[in-house]
Amino acid sequence: MSNWFDTHIHLDAPELSGQGLKLLPGAQQCGINRFIVPGVRVSGWAGMLALVENAKNVYLAPGLHPAYADQWTDAAASQLWELTQQSKVVAIGEIGLDGTVAIPLSQQEIVFRAQLDIALDAGLPVLLHVREATGAVLTILRELEIGQRIGGVWHGFSASLSVAEELVALGFKIGVGSILLRENARKLPDAVKVLPASALVLETDLPDMAEKPDVLLKVAEKVAELRDRTLEEVAQITTENARQLFRFQDEFIYGK
Repeated sequence: MSNWFDTHIHLDAPELSGQGLKLLPGAQQCGINRFIVPGVRVSGWAGMLALVENAKNVYLAPGLHPAYADQWTDAAASQLWELTQQSKVVAIGEIGLDGTVAIPLSQQEIVFRAQLDIALDAGLPVLLHVREATGAVLTILRELEIGQRIGGVWHGFSASLSVAEELVALGFKIGVGSILLRENARKLPDAVKVLPASALVLETDLPDMAEKPDVLLKVAEKVAELRDRTLEEVAQITTENARQLFRFQDEFIYGK
């Protein structure tokens, strides 16, 4: 059985009523056996840590989603820094800019930059959330050389091929999720076809973009189709990409 890595799954989402870990046995039966849970609100960080403390192969990317940038305080910054010292924490996320929410982009940018600084200090990659703010985020990433210094994933990618190519040149991975399965999807399939295989990682963004963890395999099947590769080849390269980005020292045995 192939080994898969879900780089973005909200097992602590309120919609799951504290039962997120109960999804894992089914996921593992499908070969999905490593997961990263991103943060959203400051108030959720402690619960994330408690949820996964004893869960095998479930890791954290605490951070403050731009929709909740007004929760950022000096105390939140200190708490986030302290969390970076936890062994379960492998990234900072999901952080970024979102032009569709009420909080001004200027305020969001202050919080985004502060979290990037923490990620840089901790040497951790970042999970980026970007909506209607692509140019502004790219400017910050170039300025701070985030991709070259710590790397990261542009989560839920749906922008143009030219943006994808620039992100790869800047040192980022592209988070490929269920957007790829939409009948009207054009930009993401184009990017998946031509980007270097080393640039791709898989995600479900459950429960927002998927109801079950096995949607990851449907995404993988589409990637295999677009790139004319076997499902096993997609498993090996995307899992290895994630393993290297998040600096796991162990290695999966593929095809077992």
